[in-house]
Amino acid sequence: MSATPSAAAPQSAPSHSPAPTPGQASRFLAQATFGATPAQIDAVVAQGYAAWLDAQLALPPSQTHFDWLLQQKKNTEAFKGNGINAPLESTLWRKFISAEDQVRTRVAFALSEIFVVGVQSITASWPLFGAAGFMDLLAEHALGDYQKLLTAVTMNLSMGCMLTYRGNRKEDPKTGRHPDENYAREIMQLFSIGLLELNADGTVKKVNGAPVETYTNADVQGLAKVFTGWDINGPETDVEFHRRPMALNNALHSMAEKRFLGTVVPAGTDGHLSLKRAMDAICAHPNVGPFIGIQLIQRLVTSNPSPAYVSRVSAVFDDDGDGVRGNMKAVVRAILLDREARNPDLNAPSWGKIREPILRFSGWARAFGATSTNGAWAMPDTTDNTIRLAQSPMRSATVFNFFRPRYTPPVTELANRHLVAPELQITDETSIAGYLNFLAIYADRGWEDLQTSYAPEIALAQNPQALVARVVLLLAGDAFSAQTAESIAQAVGTLPASRPRDRVRAAVMLVASTPEYLVQK
Repeated sequence: MSATPSAAAPQSAPSHSPAPTPGQASRFLAQATFGATPAQIDAVVAQGYAAWLDAQLALPPSQTHFDWLLQQKKNTEAFKGNGINAPLESTLWRKFISAEDQVRTRVAFALSEIFVVGVQSITASWPLFGAAGFMDLLAEHALGDYQKLLTAVTMNLSMGCMLTYRGNRKEDPKTGRHPDENYAREIMQLFSIGLLELNADGTVKKVNGAPVETYTNADVQGLAKVFTGWDINGPETDVEFHRRPMALNNALHSMAEKRFLGTVVPAGTDGHLSLKRAMDAICAHPNVGPFIGIQLIQRLVTSNPSPAYVSRVSAVFDDDGDGVRGNMKAVVRAILLDREARNPDLNAPSWGKIREPILRFSGWARAFGATSTNGAWAMPDTTDNTIRLAQSPMRSATVFNFFRPRYTPPVTELANRHLVAPELQITDETSIAGYLNFLAIYADRGWEDLQTSYAPEIALAQNPQALVARVVLLLAGDAFSAQTAESIAQAVGTLPASRPRDRVRAAVMLVASTPEYLVQK
């Protein structure tokens, strides 16, 4: 990768940069949203990156998943148990595809792959409302304050179920019982500071040539006492308990001294104050900026950001320019407007990311105006890797997400180059064929009640080059070679002109199957 300016340089592309081309706008929208639309491409070209993004960042959250499920009357006994969660997919895809506040919704999804809750792990009635409420919580705080986000995640019942600290009991010397340490470990390892001390640019700190761990088992044991006594807030007589933060049961909360990360919470300290002290200590750690920053860059822009890019984002996390630490809106803005995101070397082998399956489907739907024909947004679980996406939102089997941020496929050129490709952890021969099978279905005839007329594309079908150019613009932006586009146009042209819809389907299928599309640049 070419050399980049220092962290002290301006964080975004210069304000006097020329207006984005439609191809550049489409590529930007692939990073900032669930996929480009013709109207949004026009808006970005007309307004410029920063003005369009600032307007998005100012939008309030759109209708919550929780409220939509209530509107659809899913709060009945029929949906009370785990295993009947299809309506969850309906509302998630509804917002991914149609929400006006696309940046907030996109960032909330990115956060759901850092702060992971799987609906199948929610051990309370109406788990689909628990999962929906958790995604709403992420959307509420996605552009707010990081400490408020982490605190809200910590107090959420669904996370309490996921990481088994719901009803966590204090230590008992008589029986030898110790508090459950699951959340104490993962809040540090996965949600805030990671395992190793980091420099501001995301590189690992070393002392005498060896990395330094961020916490010890004693820190885990001390912090685990903070997360005792928290449980469901109110009876499970209706779904509203899923919206409420967990309540503290003082009888189960440890009142012992709590030591962690250099912080001492004195014995006898109230559980609410202990939680506040824990959040203060974790969120003040210098690792948070680079640790969270890298993962958000990976989810939105590129799997292997340069140290300079990470450093600039970390600097904004530490200080948004007004002396505020942890301003997520400023962090998201810095990530999306950074010079490396907007003006990368598209030919650099280290630049870009695998387009995860969920984003492939949402990108198709948004590009071609697919929408629910009856308002039900019927979208069943798409986890199957033989005929679907090998991924379905909020259905990760573990708290480690569908894929790990540092995953490298072994014995590959990526490994030789010391590069990571997280999304390849759910990619194999079966899932590749499964994606193509699923693509063939929805490109051909939509999926369930999600349908598109392809009217603008059909109008271009007599001209294969123009048709393919439009499909490429909407799906891949300017990160697609003219040679590949021409090869596809020639293939499309072999279909009779009297079958315009077949030409459109073929163009969509072929473009969406290429490495140039599957690797988001």
